[in-house]
This record gives sequence, structure tokens and C-alpha cells, in this order.
Amino acid sequence: MTARDEYCPLTRSLDLFGDRWGLLVVRELLRGVSRFNELERSLPGISRSTLAQRLRHLENKFIVLRRILGDGRGTEYELTDAGRDLTRVLDAMGAWGVRWLVPHRRPSEIDPDGLMQWIRRHVILGELPAQRVVIRFELLGRSRRYFWLIMRTGEASLCPEHPGFEEDVFVTAQPIDLYRLVVGQQSLAQAMDEGTVRVDGPPVLVRSLPRWFLLRASGPPIAAGSSPG
Repeated sequence: MTARDEYCPLTRSLDLFGDRWGLLVVRELLRGVSRFNELERSLPGISRSTLAQRLRHLENKFIVLRRILGDGRGTEYELTDAGRDLTRVLDAMGAWGVRWLVPHRRPSEIDPDGLMQWIRRHVILGELPAQRVVIRFELLGRSRRYFWLIMRTGEASLCPEHPGFEEDVFVTAQPIDLYRLVVGQQSLAQAMDEGTVRVDGPPVLVRSLPRWFLLRASGPPIAAGSSPG
């Protein structure tokens, strides 16, 4: 007989997801992305056929629900209770990745455009307010750069030029310090206390940033793991 660890919950969980795309689809659904085309744009590198296959598989395993819109003009996807319960799994994997896999980059290694695109793709769309919020990012360095993030419930867009809307929140930082903040190597409170990241704006909006960007509001940084030897 071929031995197979079919009674192990971890083995069965790994069998369910198979590769990275399954959990990344869940991550996008958790942050509020619900349409097929939006999911494809949010997952660089995935093909439409792979995305369709993963969604069907997650639906068959009762992780995802597919819902036809009332006007019959589209389809939305949402997580079941089992899917939403994966939040803790993804949080734990993310913290482990910060501790052991995220390198301490040099300032010259941080590309402002790539960093801001990454930040835009990780906005928690379902947590955004109905009223438009405009955040201006001022990235310091040898060449000062400005970016504007325009957000409201269900959508977030990034502009390299002033969008013509009134700015609500101002974030100023070196690219390396903003990078450390958004990957969890610093909390927002620590970065602001140390002056590595400056945030100006109405207190209610500043307090909302961790919820919108999955930042740690306070507490010590996630310590980097030490290599053996």
C-alpha cells in the first residue's frame, strides 16, 4: 500500500491550495477585490486561465462563493466563513516572512515607483470610507518624488501628478523608511515617534491608516531572524 498522510489536517490543507495562487486569491478577496478583472490586475503574473481555475477550485471547496449580480451583467466573488477564517493563517505567514525572508534593504535598492504601486495594490478596499480620501506621499532623497493615492470604498488609484482634488493626509518619508513601515518592520506609532515617517492630517484619518493599509498601529517591530552560525 502507498502510504499517505490523509488524516493530517496540514496535509489536507496543503492539498487544497496546491500552489501560491490559491492563497493569493484569498488575500485579494479579503482586502475587498471581488471582480474577475480586478483580481487579475491585482495579481501580477497570473494568467486568466489560471485565475479562473483557482476560483472554480476554491468555489468547489467552499472557500469562495460566486454570485451573479442582480442585473445579470457580471459576477462577484466573496469568501465563505471558511475563507475569511484564513485571515489568521495569512497574517501568521506574513509575519514569518517579515522575520525571515524580507531583507534589510539599502536605500538605493528601493524604487519609489515600484514601492508606491505595491502600496496601492495592498490597500484594504473594504475598509475605505465612502467619502473620497486623498493621501499625498512625499518621498525624500536625492530626487524628491510625489505621489497621490485617491481612495474610497472599493477603489484606490495612484497618480504621479496632482489629481486636482484637495489633499486630506500628508505622508513624508525616505523610501526605505516607508518600505520598512508597510512590510511591518516598524509600527506606525514607532515610525512617527522616531521621526522616520511623518504623517499630517485629521487625527481620525491618521488613526485609520493601519486599517486601510494593514499597518501595525503600535508595538515593537517584527525582529529579523538570525542566521545560524
